Formats: sequence, structure tokens, C-alpha cells
Amino acid sequence: MFETLKKLFNGEDLTLAESLKLFEKMMKGELDSEIISAVLIALRLKGETATEIFAAAKILNEFKLLFEHKRRPCIDTCGTGGDGKNCVNVSTAVSIILSALGYNVVKHGNVAISGKVGSADILELLGIPIKLTVEEMQEFYEKNGFVFLLAPVFHPAMRNVAPIRKKLGVPTIFNLLGPLVNPANPEYQIIGVGDKTKLDVYAQAASKFTKKKFIIYSSYDGYDEVSTKEPTRCYKIIDGQISEFVLKPEDFFEPFEMPNVCSKEEAVKLFVDGISGKNEKVSILFAINTALALNLIENLSIDDGFEKTLEIIKSGKVLEKLESLKGVEV
Repeated sequence: MFETLKKLFNGEDLTLAESLKLFEKMMKGELDSEIISAVLIALRLKGETATEIFAAAKILNEFKLLFEHKRRPCIDTCGTGGDGKNCVNVSTAVSIILSALGYNVVKHGNVAISGKVGSADILELLGIPIKLTVEEMQEFYEKNGFVFLLAPVFHPAMRNVAPIRKKLGVPTIFNLLGPLVNPANPEYQIIGVGDKTKLDVYAQAASKFTKKKFIIYSSYDGYDEVSTKEPTRCYKIIDGQISEFVLKPEDFFEPFEMPNVCSKEEAVKLFVDGISGKNEKVSILFAINTALALNLIENLSIDDGFEKTLEIIKSGKVLEKLESLKGVEV
């Protein structure tokens, strides 16, 4: 392992075999905290490769608890987070909108790490149950076509590295892995990448999961969302093949500043106002992001997906779906 560490600190990339062995040892608890810390910092300083990200995700997938379910196909809207922008919870709103449109959604996420309110936080604040047993989650999903999977429940092996990540206090390769290790193994995923410099390598890593369909994206102004102010670069990945396109807000609406939040109360208000159509700008933000998912699932044009989403928001059906998920007994 010291040879691997030496290689990393020399700025050399790991092979697939070296990466798999490294993360397997990490998940098995066979490395002490000092070695793990050094590895994570060395990878960050060097810059993680697609092979290293893929290998880490592959090992985490081997160690995760599976979420068994019958409602397929399904989609996840989990992004990498970590953009530090404190934006309103876009990916979570998209997940509710997609569910209102009749798609099966298995959202994977956690409480806030770098932002004010994470996906788990906003759903709990809205009254949607997230602290369920696995059996309760399965029943909830089969009944509602929507469920939130709290990441720590399904990734017990991460207990070996979680305290170390917290002590380091900086983003590591593990910040990139959440979307790639959903316990439900969704067929479709839209993944916003918080660090736009990692977009290319992340898309390459995702393309190695050849049985899945992705759209990976990051905005020019540094959001892990489709931005309402600046263009957003997107990579569509079908059967391991990557195609690229750029979304420009001015092609759909007059650009405006992204709506950020300062408190939990503000996060809830903007979220509800956006999915109900009460706040037009937030609704537009949610709609352009949902359009990506509709392009992936149905191959709808972004224009058509955008208009379809605005229509269902204005109809009140998204708010109805949210209300139907609140305080549901399982």
C-alpha cells in the first residue's frame, strides 16, 4: 500500500487493478486512518481519473445493501453537490415533478454537507418520511412510485471512512461517488457535477457503467444544476457512448440570477413556491432541469420537456403529489 501511496504523491495515476485493490481494502477496514487520509488528499491533489472514480464506485456498489423493488424502470436525480452555492433544492424538486408525471423515482441522497439544506433535509422539512426501515421504504415506494434512500443506511462500509472525511473537511473522491452507487440501481440518472473542472472525467467514469443511461452536466457559473444565468454543458451517455450538447438559458427564457437560499425556512418557501407555480422564476429553474430528465427517459426535446414541465406545475398536480407523500403511514 505504501507503493500505491508513493505513486499517488508522485502524481501518477493508478491502474484499474490498483484502484480496485485500494478501495476494497478501504471498505474492508484494512487501512488505518492515516493511510486513508493520505490517499484521499493525494488523489485530490493529483486529480482523480475516470478509472479511479469508476473503480471506487464499483467497489462501493459491491459493498452496498441493495434496495429490492419491482417498479421499473426508475430514475435518480442525485447530483454530486459541493458547489457551495446554497441553491434552492433543484434535484429534489425535479424528483417530485417526475413522480407527478408518472415516472418511478428512487432518490438517493444525504443531509447537507456543504450547503444549507440537503435533499434529506428539505424532504424532512416538507414532511416526507425519510427515516424509514428498508422494509418501510420498499412499501412506500411500491405505493407511491417515489422514495428517498438515505445513503448511510445502505452503505455501512462507509463507516470506515466517514469520520476521516469529516475531519479532513475538504471534498474528496467520495463526494463524487454518491450518484454512482444508488442502492436501487436505477436505469436512468441525471447527475449535476458541482466542480465543472471534473465534468469531463466524471462523464468518462459514468460511461463505464454501460447498462445505464445518464445525462451528466455542470453549468459555466459553477452550479451542479442547469443554470438560469449561464450556459450548462451536458453529456448524454447511452450504452457507454457519449454525446455532448450545451444548454443556453436565453434559448428558453430571459436569463436571470440563480435563486439561492439563506435559511431552512427560505429553502422550504422557494421549493413550494417553485413546484406550485407561485414563483415563476423558480418554476422555470425546476422546469429546465426536469427537461433534461425527460430528454433522457423519453428523448423529448429540451423545448418540449420544458413546456411539458411548466404545464404540470401550473396544473397544480406537482403540489398535489408533494402533499400525497407527506406523513404517509407505512
